[in-house]
Amino acid sequence: MSVKIDQIIRSDRKNLEVQISVEGYIIVRAPIEETMESIQDFLDSKKFYLLRTQQIAKVRYLNDLHKKYEEGEKFLFLGKERPLRIVSEQSIPLHYSEGIFYLSSSYLKFANKIFIDWYKEKAKEHIAEITDQYSKLYNIGYEKIIISNAFSQWGSCTGNGILNFSWRSILVPIDVLTYLVVHELAHVMMRDHSDDYWSKVEQMMPDYIKYENWLDKNSHICAMFKNETGTFAKSKSSKENTKEDKSIQLEFNL
Repeated sequence: MSVKIDQIIRSDRKNLEVQISVEGYIIVRAPIEETMESIQDFLDSKKFYLLRTQQIAKVRYLNDLHKKYEEGEKFLFLGKERPLRIVSEQSIPLHYSEGIFYLSSSYLKFANKIFIDWYKEKAKEHIAEITDQYSKLYNIGYEKIIISNAFSQWGSCTGNGILNFSWRSILVPIDVLTYLVVHELAHVMMRDHSDDYWSKVEQMMPDYIKYENWLDKNSHICAMFKNETGTFAKSKSSKENTKEDKSIQLEFNL
């Protein structure tokens, strides 16, 4: 599958540049004489980076910059979008009950931090429960669980058995969260991704492949709240040319 171009802007320039807009559109700035085949070949050669950065941009645009913490706004929790209610009489900043978030109007100014702290707390609770269950069932010991701010990976396992999970793991469905735990627990026994490793994962969770596929298709969720986009430039001269854009935080020179 080729990278889809949303807009091409041709001008009297010497280099080819591919930009990801804040909305997640792929915009190509190209010399007048640059052929479509050459443009597409360049994009396809950087497909992984482009699509990943595009996902990050879309998530930022839809789920980060536009979180207004208003009545009825939706927030992910265990794979489902849950509505927000703003209430005036509530002793705690944030309360969750029967699929609804209740945010005290007195804490609206701090809503973003309050939500992330709540997510971290729930991630620790759910992951600890699932980890203990599978640890006892398959006799796999581990040192401890750490809930991190990681946005580039869901989880990891250190050589001494410490299991790290991004707090964003609590945003995915419970079965997918269980798979994330199984994946890291299996690494306590085998550090690589050998056939023996995957056999162990399959033993612990026979239908793991569908959850692995779900994560591949929804990897952008792991980047929520991370403001990051990129610009990709290809220079035709020996000297690399880059161009700053105020809407871009990271720039990749390829």
